[in-house]
Amino acid sequence: MHAVKLDIQSALQQAQSWLKYEGIVQVQASKTPNGDAIVVLTNCNPAAITAPVPSYFQGFPVIFCQTAP
Repeated sequence: MHAVKLDIQSALQQAQSWLKYEGIVQVQASKTPNGDAIVVLTNCNPAAITAPVPSYFQGFPVIFCQTAP
């Protein structure tokens, strides 16, 4: 059985629930050379995020980026 990949907007809408976790300030979509990705912007070092955010979500890679203070 194969998982069905959602479109990026549907996956992004579901990923908005991650905003409830401390340190995560925005969740957005981005284009990469390999296709769409979900970008999680943090207000701290992404390594300090202890939230259960996967490295892939609904078939899309999840990329963490720290925003400027």
